[in-house]
Amino acid sequence: MARWYEPTPEQVKLFDEWVAERPKSVQDFCERFPPWELYRIKSTGHRVIVYSIGQVITEDGEPTGKIVVTVDVLGKFNFVLMERRVFGIDPDDLEPSELPADGELTGSLEIPIELLKKREKIEEDS
Repeated sequence: MARWYEPTPEQVKLFDEWVAERPKSVQDFCERFPPWELYRIKSTGHRVIVYSIGQVITEDGEPTGKIVVTVDVLGKFNFVLMERRVFGIDPDDLEPSELPADGELTGSLEIPIELLKKREKIEEDS
């Protein structure tokens, strides 16, 4: 597993204090997935960093104990058309990842979403 940044002792302390005040399911997630580590989405192969943690709740507003996460897919760690934030990721779809290898193609083409939508429209009309 690779760290995408090295936290300071103060950052670790503040994170640990924050985690201690969270529900058990969030604590368990944070123990398993520290925010300074790099992960890979098993189903897509993208390397990601955790952006936020959410609890699934019932229609009555009660927490189910299930966790979903929002991750950032960045050109710093992948070769992508555009960087993006993806929500609703199941933690079981994450695994530890190494940093990109020396010479591995990374970066983002930063294609505007409008161009992708225009292409979809053209394909639909064909």
